[in-house]
Amino acid sequence: MNDYLAIILPSLKIGGGNRVLLQFLELAKRDNKKCKLFYLNRKGGKFLMPSVENISQSVINDSLFAILLASLILSFRIRFDSSIKTIVISDPVLSIFSFIYSRNKVVRFVQSNDLELFNKNTKGGGFANFIYKIIFKFTQKYRYHAVIFNSQYSLVAYNKTLPANKFFSSSSIVNPPVFTINYNKNTISQISSPINISIVTSSQPRKGLSKFIEIVNKSKLENINYFVISQDKLNLPNKNIILKNPESDMEYVEILQKCHFALSTSTFEGFGLPLIEAMALGIIPIAIYNKGMDEYYNKKNITIIKSVEDFDIQIMNIITNNDKYIKLSNEAINTASLFTEQKFYSSIIKKIQ
Repeated sequence: MNDYLAIILPSLKIGGGNRVLLQFLELAKRDNKKCKLFYLNRKGGKFLMPSVENISQSVINDSLFAILLASLILSFRIRFDSSIKTIVISDPVLSIFSFIYSRNKVVRFVQSNDLELFNKNTKGGGFANFIYKIIFKFTQKYRYHAVIFNSQYSLVAYNKTLPANKFFSSSSIVNPPVFTINYNKNTISQISSPINISIVTSSQPRKGLSKFIEIVNKSKLENINYFVISQDKLNLPNKNIILKNPESDMEYVEILQKCHFALSTSTFEGFGLPLIEAMALGIIPIAIYNKGMDEYYNKKNITIIKSVEDFDIQIMNIITNNDKYIKLSNEAINTASLFTEQKFYSSIIKKIQ
C-alpha cells in the first residue's frame, strides 16, 4: 500500500541541510508515520543512521559523473518502490531526476540559493555548471506537489528565475528547527581568559574560511582559542586554532559549550543553522552579514562585523562588560527558542497533505 513518506538525501554527510531532513524523518516516525530514507552512500563523516527503513546507493567516487550516475540509479529505485506516497527532496542535483518518480507526491524543499551554490562549485568546472543551471531552471517547471523554502532569502533566489505570475509567496516558508534548543545552555556567566571562539566551516569558498584565516592572522587580541568545527581536513597552522571533527551531536554540542562566542564568516547561507545552533546554547554570535540570517537577525541579537579591526573592537567591548555579555547571551537564547522542532514539523505536514 503506497502510504510511506520518503526522504531523499545526497548523503548522510554531516551538514545543516541533511540534519534538517533527518530531524523531519525522526519527527514523522514519532508521529507514527511509515517512513523510508533513500540516500547516496558517499565517503565522509556521517550522521548516525536513523531508525527507519533505509535504502542506499553506492557511489564509486566523488566525481560529478559518479554522483550523477548514482543519483539516476537511486531515482529509478524510488520509481519502482510501490509503497511510497510522498517524497521530500532538497538536494538540487537529485531534484533534477525527480521527474522519474513524478507519479508520487514530490515536495521540493529549497534550503539555499541553488544557482549560487554552483557558481562557487569547482567539482564540475565552468561548462558543467553552465549545463546544470539550464537544467535547474527547467526543473522549476516540474509539477511538484509543493515547493517550500527554509527562508525568505531562499524563496527570493528561487523566484528570480520564474515569471512573476509563478512566484511563490512567503506562506511557503518553513524555517528549520534548531536542535540545540534541547541541550543545556552555556553556564558561563563570568568571562575569563582564555576566550574561546567557535566557527563551523569547510573548504567550500562560500563558507568564508579564507576570511576567517585573515581575521586570525591580523587580529591583535590575546589569549584567544579558535575551535574550528569541520568535516574537512583543513590546513590551519596557527597555534591557537584547534580543529575539531565531531562524530556525534553530543560531541558537537560539547565543543560549543566551551565557547564564549560563535563566529560566522560565510558569504551566503540559506538560513545559517550553525550560528543559531550556537545561539541556542547562549553563545554570543559574531558574524559577517549574509542574507540568510534575516530570518532571525534583529540588530540586537547578532554583532555584525565588517573588518578585522571591527572584530577586535567588538570582542573587546563585550569581554570588558560582563553585564553586556550576559544580556547578549540571553538575547541569543530567546531568539533561537522560536525555532522549535514541533513548529517546523507541523508546518511541513500541513503543506504536504
